[in-house]
Amino acid sequence: MREMVMLGRTWLKSLKGQPNLIVWDALLLTPVAFILLIGFIGLYSTSLPGSLISSNFIRQAAWLTFSVLAVWLLRWLHPRFYYAQAYRLYAVLILLLLITYLMPAFSGGKRWLALGPLRLQPAEFGKIIVVFAIARYLTDYQKYLEKFPYALVPLAIAILPAALIIGQPDLGTAIIYLVVAIPMMYWSGISAFYLFVILAPFVSLITGFNYYAFSAWMLVLILVLYFYKSQPRWATVIFAVNALFGTLAPVLWNRLQPYQQRRILTLLDASADPHGAGYQILQSRTAIGSGGVFGKGIGEGTQTHLRFLPVSDTDFIIAVIGEEAGFLAILVILILFSWLLLRMLDRASTTQYRFASLTILGFVTIFLVHVFVNMSMATGLMPVTGLPLPFMSYGGSFLFTCLLLVGVTHYLLAGEP
Repeated sequence: MREMVMLGRTWLKSLKGQPNLIVWDALLLTPVAFILLIGFIGLYSTSLPGSLISSNFIRQAAWLTFSVLAVWLLRWLHPRFYYAQAYRLYAVLILLLLITYLMPAFSGGKRWLALGPLRLQPAEFGKIIVVFAIARYLTDYQKYLEKFPYALVPLAIAILPAALIIGQPDLGTAIIYLVVAIPMMYWSGISAFYLFVILAPFVSLITGFNYYAFSAWMLVLILVLYFYKSQPRWATVIFAVNALFGTLAPVLWNRLQPYQQRRILTLLDASADPHGAGYQILQSRTAIGSGGVFGKGIGEGTQTHLRFLPVSDTDFIIAVIGEEAGFLAILVILILFSWLLLRMLDRASTTQYRFASLTILGFVTIFLVHVFVNMSMATGLMPVTGLPLPFMSYGGSFLFTCLLLVGVTHYLLAGEP
């Protein structure tokens, strides 16, 4: 509570200053506007037939209005505010995640904070806060990152909230927290060998389900340790840790929820359970394939409007677009996302402000993982994880987070060319 009070005072002090002189970055904001437009067309379609007033389309429009207003208010904050308050924001995030455990369960999990008629999901906007905390640490301890213990801290910053989110349970969002740390660590100059050592246990865990894959991976590990001339003591420790993680794979598998196990098994063969775990993937593939190049027309999608496609306005919004506007529309969406991410990477690589550079790279990673995973699960390349598509999937907290990512990127570099 003390951290929240101090954070509020600091924010109020920031508001006393003059608003930043903003030169709007059209190359950053234009693709966002077009993606939002396409997303709302998709949500409009999923709301038919029925009352538009009480639909998710209107709710999303209300969240868009609120989010744009919130992003506009950020212009009164000094760009250094995010660096200065990164650790306090992180403490507030941990507190909010703990509070969710005291909330009533909703949709099978304790992920939301109820604020009157609104439900906020701290794990969503918490992604931004974790990026701030990691970016500040990598900025402050730049000279010490060549030492392995210091290189581990960014991952620890991500693991703490991720562990709390897994308990909600929300495995898909927790994975985002863990993944976002790795590119930021690489961008900051941490040795590739250190990153290999950090990632190796996760690879051991995945390959541990298959004897031959695990044996081949352990051979690769031995060769890497040999060629990098690791000290025998540390090489033995690294090998032992990876061997342990490999043997833990069956144990962790048994601790997964039954629906999580079914989703992973369905990835191997969706047709094996067409009326159960594989149903969503098969219907999504059918919707996208039936749309052809130009689609069936807005509001004319049979998979969507005959309700064969589940959660069409959230996890599978891209399938709705594919069925009704065709492959051409999906291609346009991919081009727009590429435009947005390349613009953000360009700003991250050219700024001299290290904290901003690392922060924007973290934001790019969040967007990239969401786009890749969502489109992959819609086509059956990955198990259904529940990760929404940025700016397009229905969900107020997520839309708010996405617009904050773009807004903070814009304001962090206010005044730079």
